[in-house]
Amino acid sequence: MRSAAREFQPGRRVGLYGVTLLAAALGACASVPPPPTPQMTRAEGAIEQARRAGAEQLASGPLHEADTQLASAKAAVVAGDNVLAAALVEEAYADAWLADYTAQSVTSAKAAAEVNTSIRTLERETTRGNSF
Repeated sequence: MRSAAREFQPGRRVGLYGVTLLAAALGACASVPPPPTPQMTRAEGAIEQARRAGAEQLASGPLHEADTQLASAKAAVVAGDNVLAAALVEEAYADAWLADYTAQSVTSAKAAAEVNTSIRTLERETTRGNSF
């Protein structure tokens, strides 16, 4: 009577390795993330918000970077590199947020300067009116 280990044939071992490799390859394919479509929509919205805030004039550098990163992310999706696309779209979102924040900050600083100028003008007029 032969033992079970001796009955195992070498050809069956190759088949078992092939099945194992096939399972590993299929598992690797299944781990490819989907395209970052929701993140792209979020980044596009952030870019549009930055434009509405005046970023084209007040923060053109970060806005341009956001546009460039988003275009690169879309190209990566077309190429099938969803991991790269996800990283690029996050950079696009961060750049758009920076452009929006910068534009709003500059706008607020200009408004504050105008208010300060108005206050100084009113103070001078009040002082001049009291001199008579």
